[in-house]
Amino acid sequence: MRLLFKPFGLIIGLIASRLSIAIFDRLWSRVDADGIPDPEVREDSGVRAVAAAALQSAIFGGTSAAVSRYGMHVFEHVFGSWPGKHREDKL
Repeated sequence: MRLLFKPFGLIIGLIASRLSIAIFDRLWSRVDADGIPDPEVREDSGVRAVAAAALQSAIFGGTSAAVSRYGMHVFEHVFGSWPGKHREDKL
């Protein structure tokens, strides 16, 4: 079943990427109207550049996990098998 999930997972990853970019752009435009700072540009503030990178990473990680988890649930509902790992029972 994991092999069958691969193309499904690729599409889910693309959706998560697009969604996280949209969320970050919307949030950052509310934080700072000057646009996203470039860490390689000397005139941009280093604090703003680090804050933007940290916020972008957090949004991407959370969005990716949420979309992936939801996609696995949909896959399980459609195909009847969980495509991810199973935790071993600890006795």
